[in-house]
Amino acid sequence: MNKRLFLYSGLIFVIILLFDAWDRETYQSPTTTTIEESIPETANDSAVPQTANDSAVLAQDAPNKPPVVSNKTTQSLVKVETDTLIVYIDLKDGSIVSSELLQYASAYGEDSNMRLLNNNGEKYIARVGLQSRNTVSPASYTTPNKNNTMGSKDTLEVVLTGKTDNQSEVIKKYLFTRNSHLISIEQTVKNLTQKNSHWRQYNTLERGEETGGNGMLPTYTGAAFYDEETKFNKIDFSDIEDENFLMKIKSGWISMIQHYFFTAWIPNNETETAQTVYTRRLDADGQNGYLIGTVGNYKKTEPSKNQVFKSSLFVGPKKKNEIESIAPGLVLTVDYGILTFLAAPLFWVLDKIYYVFGNWGWSIVMLTILIKIVFFKLSETSYKSMAKMKKLAPRMQMLKERFGDDRKKFSEALMKVYKEEKVNPLGGCFPILIQIPVFIALYWVIIESVEMRHAPFIGWINDLSSADPYFVLPVTMGITMYLQQKLNPPPTDEMQKKIFAALPFIFTFLFATFPSGLVLYWLTNNVLSIAQQYIINKRVAAL
Repeated sequence: MNKRLFLYSGLIFVIILLFDAWDRETYQSPTTTTIEESIPETANDSAVPQTANDSAVLAQDAPNKPPVVSNKTTQSLVKVETDTLIVYIDLKDGSIVSSELLQYASAYGEDSNMRLLNNNGEKYIARVGLQSRNTVSPASYTTPNKNNTMGSKDTLEVVLTGKTDNQSEVIKKYLFTRNSHLISIEQTVKNLTQKNSHWRQYNTLERGEETGGNGMLPTYTGAAFYDEETKFNKIDFSDIEDENFLMKIKSGWISMIQHYFFTAWIPNNETETAQTVYTRRLDADGQNGYLIGTVGNYKKTEPSKNQVFKSSLFVGPKKKNEIESIAPGLVLTVDYGILTFLAAPLFWVLDKIYYVFGNWGWSIVMLTILIKIVFFKLSETSYKSMAKMKKLAPRMQMLKERFGDDRKKFSEALMKVYKEEKVNPLGGCFPILIQIPVFIALYWVIIESVEMRHAPFIGWINDLSSADPYFVLPVTMGITMYLQQKLNPPPTDEMQKKIFAALPFIFTFLFATFPSGLVLYWLTNNVLSIAQQYIINKRVAAL
């Protein structure tokens, strides 16, 4: 039974992890929009697919090399500092080319801030702009103040102005709010001519591949978008390399996702009734880059009239309490995989526990205890079955010695013993198997929660998202695995004995690289299991 229990448990565990990994990396992309003929556009529009005003997408494919902003001097950048962000806006096109998160360090113990957007090295830029069918977009923008600080105010507005050969004037307003990583952008076009003009808004995110990920704990880095019909969709960088993506959506957002952080453009539904999502592979300065963008339909602007376009940019952490109210589906950027239906409520409980204890480490311990309480009866059934099997271990060994290599007679005699002692050899398997999805879901809660990043626990554990620097937790967890094995009935096969004897060392070595929060969860679960199994073994032995 011990052999089958571990084999079945391991098989279910591996199947779920493999399917989860497959679901994260190889998924079916939504159907793209049909390609049709389109009206030629200006040279500045080469990076953005074409649309028709208030009609279906006209999808002429565009060149793969949209314009790239080169490194800027401080004279061409506008600095904006709030209580949560430092951003730099490029006066050439009015886009955000750099951002720092003031409440998050780049690495534990470092003074530098976490940087998402970056216009140096591997570029990561959030562009926002307007395009016209018959007017060239502004070549540059001006602003009265290149250094803007929120100070004690609740909001901060930065205004950029650009003109197009006296035909139109474009005003960009960036609105920053206290305690928020969301930036609101309003673009106003003033038609200065005596004829109609047609303008549309585009938003793009472009970046290179992530180079600082953890290979032992792979998390998704790539593009994603959301719309009302197909919901949350990932577009991996490898998919962008293979072919350009193009799809018309009614309402939604685009994003670039990485571990703990993401950026997202969220069009305003009041001004943008339909959007076209598209991707491009970039090749700038010899470096691979990837772009996901969204563009609206052209809107007519009558003579001496104004046209307003609105959108919002989120640049920050995957903090559920902050992002769940910004836009539908934005909380799905916290990627729990196929077990989201279990992981989401687990995090909700974990968050409530943290509200009481104020420490994420102790919150993990308490959540593990609560899960143990919920599954107490199921675990009890399993441990009772294993305790009975352990009690029969001497008789099983005698039967093995008696029948030697005759497996058929050994199995028949063993089943007879089970029947006499009223023991079900598989009685402990199902209760354990049914708990595995819950434990895997909690695994992803701990891995994906930015709240664990640089969160202290006790003593030497200063960062629950990093490995234990002194390996105390993984070594202790290995010891608990060894003790737990001693409480189980020993395998009758010599090869199995050797495999099980090696498992505590293998898992200790493996978990030495895992985040402390994850090892803490496994250690707590092992300790509780040992206590419960020890008590049950004593009761069964006394019968």
